[in-house]
Amino acid sequence: MFNYIKADLYRIFHKRSNQLYWLILAGLFLTFVIFGSTNANFADNKSELTEMYFSVAVMPLTLFGSLVISPQFYYAVYLDELNNKGFVRLFSSGLRKSEYIVAKIISSLVYMLAVFLFLAIAYLGGFAILALLNNGAPFFTMSQIEVLLSLVAYLALFTIAFSSLTNIITLKWQGGNIPLFLFFIISNGILGNLIRWINHARVLRNFNFSPYLLSTNTGKLQAALRNGIFYGQQGQPANRPPSAQAALKTIDSIGSQPFIIIGIYIIVTMVISFFILKCSDVKDN
Repeated sequence: MFNYIKADLYRIFHKRSNQLYWLILAGLFLTFVIFGSTNANFADNKSELTEMYFSVAVMPLTLFGSLVISPQFYYAVYLDELNNKGFVRLFSSGLRKSEYIVAKIISSLVYMLAVFLFLAIAYLGGFAILALLNNGAPFFTMSQIEVLLSLVAYLALFTIAFSSLTNIITLKWQGGNIPLFLFFIISNGILGNLIRWINHARVLRNFNFSPYLLSTNTGKLQAALRNGIFYGQQGQPANRPPSAQAALKTIDSIGSQPFIIIGIYIIVTMVISFFILKCSDVKDN
């Protein structure tokens, strides 16, 4: 299994399209920040530079991270291998199907860790450039770092959970880009909304499935992050980011239930994926 993980990570990290994607994303962010702050004057209060730069990263990450970052992780780890017609060779080499499922989770985590580390370096590099342009600036506070780490942890959990759920369909399909479209539908709560709509039927009205849906529980986490980041400070205008300390208080109020339900989803979908692989013929796509 570990040989497969090494080979899988080699494939992912040496894929030019993956490298280009993250380089473009980091480049766009740095260009936007540096050119967007050229007319700002931080001479009187240099702490405003740190707050501005923190908010420019944390707001897009909160709003668009699940749309821009998570699908790329899913495609690079799961779908690219299927599209390159290498699925049959995996199991003909002696890899067990249970090992494949666990290996993909490990590959996802390592790939995400490497990408977020790269984005962090680019982020700090941009901040260093702005600090030099403004004759120095305060460093980030621990609260700001904790908020950013909370966002990264949420995106990692979001990706693993919805990848495992979508993978049930992907392993049965075994190829094509349609599973990526399904990832968007499932992860954005469209399927969950459909289930809630069906739940209003007279026969099912007494059964409320909503609290147990994956999208409901990831939505609770996302709502807490958004409320903390945009509205966490009492009396703070909506167009200004609140303090990181206020955001952390809102994030701490999430509770453990969403994490427990998401964990159950990951375990159950991994078990189902194993039985799907075990009972299905592996296609040479």
